[in-house]
Amino acid sequence: MKVNMCNELYVRTYNDTGAGARIFSLLAELGINVIAYNGWEASKEAFFLIVVDGQEETALNALSGAGFMVEQRTVIAVDLTNRPGSLVALLRTLSDANIDIIYSYASGAGAGSDRTKVVLQTSDNEMARHLIQTIPGRA
Repeated sequence: MKVNMCNELYVRTYNDTGAGARIFSLLAELGINVIAYNGWEASKEAFFLIVVDGQEETALNALSGAGFMVEQRTVIAVDLTNRPGSLVALLRTLSDANIDIIYSYASGAGAGSDRTKVVLQTSDNEMARHLIQTIPGRA
């Protein structure tokens, strides 16, 4: 099991259609690889927790310069074996040590896969599904 301390970017912005596209387009244009993210909305704001593969300062400065409110936080990144019970072992270990998890998020695409699964809830899931199916190569 690989465990690393890393920096996470906590990004806040006005909640409008395309906020995520603007954030991730900016990172992509700079050649910054996103290795994990979590996003949600609350009232008139959108929030993103983003872990990038290096270049945290570049990402922070670019997002701040583009008008996004950005904070940097230290988090723990754990590479677990993709099998039943791996997460339970981690959670029990922390629980037994009386360590509270403030928040967490994860991604897995199945045994033997090197792909990441992204789960989306949209305002029109059928249309979103249709549009995603038309993406060349499906990213």
